[in-house]
Amino acid sequence: MALLGPILALALTSVTGSAATSDDCSAWCSHDSVIDGRLKEVELKRVPRAPNPYIYRYTNQCFPMYHTRVFDLCNRDRVIPPPDEPCANGGMLIYPRWSRIAEDPDATWTLEANFTCPGDPNYPITAEDFTSLPVSPSTLAIQPNTGWVYAGLETIAYADGTPQGFLVNLLGVDFAVVALPDEYTWDFDDGSEPFVTADPGAPWPNHSVAHVYSASGTVTPSLTTQWKGYVRPEGATSWSPIDGVATTTTTGPAITVHTARTHLVEDSLD
Repeated sequence: MALLGPILALALTSVTGSAATSDDCSAWCSHDSVIDGRLKEVELKRVPRAPNPYIYRYTNQCFPMYHTRVFDLCNRDRVIPPPDEPCANGGMLIYPRWSRIAEDPDATWTLEANFTCPGDPNYPITAEDFTSLPVSPSTLAIQPNTGWVYAGLETIAYADGTPQGFLVNLLGVDFAVVALPDEYTWDFDDGSEPFVTADPGAPWPNHSVAHVYSASGTVTPSLTTQWKGYVRPEGATSWSPIDGVATTTTTGPAITVHTARTHLVEDSLD
């Protein structure tokens, strides 16, 4: 939804925090059981934000005409009507956002945005907000974990596929945000082409990611993880996807690759 021109008003009522979202969950919520299942037990870590000189209120209430610069957004009941269509992907609708300077209680409230859905330019959380979160790189484990491997045999790699959760306040609304690992790019540092998987692998004997070195030398495997973002306003029960992805890179331990040599012996091995 496009940014509306500034509208000055005296805020008579407000909706903040969790109440900034629609109460009709049946109309606006996503019910993706797979995503909900993976994100259900994620621990949320509060991310501090830089001080904001503004405070925010969320309401669709309109005010007397002489307090507003643009009045034609309001209907006869003095409210800003919601959009006719629900948010895509089951996203939560956010009410119109008003702001004023925090240090001046007599300052006039300015309408910054109409109703917004996830992905809209004026939605409180954007792809840039997601990619700026302190997502930790995936762990990268190598088996055997001796610091050396044999060429010609499988070297196993696996990562931790655990989602990471954050609690962040953006434009006056608390959001739970989860970074979910979605794609893994494995580079075994021997000149071979990196390859991509959707799963993080597993330790032997259930491993699904492995590489066979063909020559001796010292290598340093690395892993690039692509993270998808999901957001849930405080008080909501379902998650909505965030446009954009975050990327982290993990450098593994240095590995010495040995080649096994065969020796002919004269005596029997029996």
